[in-house]
Amino acid sequence: MDLLAYTKAIAERIEAQAAQAKVPVAVCVIDVHGNIILKHRMNGAPTFSLELSERKAYTSALVGLRTADLSPLVQPGQALFPMMGLAGGRFCSMGGGAPLKVDGQLVAGVGISGGTVDQDVAILEAGLREPVASDIVKMNIEVIVLPVTDADRAKRFYGDLGWRLDLDYTGDDYRVIQFTPPGSGCSIIFGKNVTTALPGSVQGLHLVVSDIMAARSELDRRGFAVSDAFYDTGGIFHHARSGVLAAGPNPQRKSYASYASFSDPDGNGWVFQEITARLTGHIEDGDESFTPELTDVVRHVEATQRSREGTSDLGLKSIMVAAG
Repeated sequence: MDLLAYTKAIAERIEAQAAQAKVPVAVCVIDVHGNIILKHRMNGAPTFSLELSERKAYTSALVGLRTADLSPLVQPGQALFPMMGLAGGRFCSMGGGAPLKVDGQLVAGVGISGGTVDQDVAILEAGLREPVASDIVKMNIEVIVLPVTDADRAKRFYGDLGWRLDLDYTGDDYRVIQFTPPGSGCSIIFGKNVTTALPGSVQGLHLVVSDIMAARSELDRRGFAVSDAFYDTGGIFHHARSGVLAAGPNPQRKSYASYASFSDPDGNGWVFQEITARLTGHIEDGDESFTPELTDVVRHVEATQRSREGTSDLGLKSIMVAAG
């Protein structure tokens, strides 16, 4: 594989996350032999961040562990404590370094620095969350086709919702109408001879909003029927039936936990979902943005993934031998 291209893709993802978080960082990637593959500092990142990112990358490349996971192993009295004095002090146990593996084999380490330790860890984890490979094609959901009986009636409905009309094309026994909800990257299409599905058969289309009560009020103000807010007592998404659904928004207004529903004239079903904090696959200790049930599941998945990645036993054994 082209290791340079691979690490460039990872660095771009990390820097995109850093830009989104408004925390400029330095990124460094070092191979398992200790050679620098890539090193770059974003505008505004502290000068010292270059050195710290290199030390974190070096540590993860040679040890095969995230530097945050290494920290408790190198405290005084622990087996790897002497390691911190080796290699001219290049090893680092500050969070922000991670091993890079391809097909389960350790190939390099990546390190970042520029924010607080927690910020560095969050940016790094977000940047590494999706696999990076040249043969992966991005796939975005951008159009949902709705089956309707009366295209003009549906056009009035979605227009009155305040959605943007993008297209209304009429051909020979054929019509395509496209609307886009405010702020959405996904549009809907309906019309004539655009689908063979039965009108009203599309259900569970979720519209993400930041305030469930404000979204309900907006539909009510426009004269649309919308359900009361509800939440699932199980804490994860919502069941299709009402047996475990409770009235009102989630009592603690946890992210992903409050809903309200409405339908178009044909019965195609929509659900508002309130999201105030985004899941990234990693939830920090003390983060109470999500329901306890959702938090437990996400952390279990992350722990399982880390277990599958494994550790570089050879790297650890070599260092422990060197450390005496």
